[in-house]
Amino acid sequence: MQLKNKNAVVYGAGGAIGGAVARAYAREGARLFLAGRTSAKVEAVARQIVADGGRAEAAEVDALDKASVDAHAAHVAASGSLDISFNAIGVHHVQGASLLSLATGDFLLPITTYSTTQFLTTTAAARHMKAQRSGVILTLSTTAARMSLPSNGFGPACAAVEALSRQLAGELASYGVRVVCLRPDGMPETVAYGSHAGEVWEHAAERMAEMAGTRADIDPGGPGALLGRPVTLAEVAATAVFLASPGAGGMTGTVTSVTAGSLLD
Repeated sequence: MQLKNKNAVVYGAGGAIGGAVARAYAREGARLFLAGRTSAKVEAVARQIVADGGRAEAAEVDALDKASVDAHAAHVAASGSLDISFNAIGVHHVQGASLLSLATGDFLLPITTYSTTQFLTTTAAARHMKAQRSGVILTLSTTAARMSLPSNGFGPACAAVEALSRQLAGELASYGVRVVCLRPDGMPETVAYGSHAGEVWEHAAERMAEMAGTRADIDPGGPGALLGRPVTLAEVAATAVFLASPGAGGMTGTVTSVTAGSLLD
């Protein structure tokens, strides 16, 4: 098992990505401390992990509130150590509108939200990891950080998370703490047309078609993806396991893309 006896915190564990990563961590032997704003969803993931033979507990944590994040991190550390931290929270926001017509508040919402939550959760974990001189912090971005998409403030928000990850990696390297950003592309399980997320991508695709005359670069797994298919949630979760494991011990201050080839670094 790649994560045997590791204590892992997953914020946004009630969501698609957070839940998938939490379950993957549990299968690899980690003890999970699941956090989220909606108790019922987080508790459901914890029950499933326990039913499958894993170890997990759920807590209601507002990942945009410093006191809440700090208290939960201290609770995890008190169990023996805080070895892995992964933040997968998301926020519904406007996408697909022209920047020239976008309200300032709509532009800033994703930038403020994602930057704040990643800053709070990464630094809370970092303080404990620095003291124990070990640990792995995983942040979450998307391909919007590198593509010219009608994503409004979401692209700059993802770019900010990646920059934060690099800076924090530099500060923590001498203490044996690694920081790596996971950058997936759209996944069928989370970007299903008919859902809110699907509507967001559909609207963005329409805007891309107006701007570039094609939607190949925005459809998950479309002609723009080298593998000719979208990346799967299972593949993203498996990558998150590897990045948190000793096998990725030489990786820090970097961004790992899992895109089925829709983005070439």
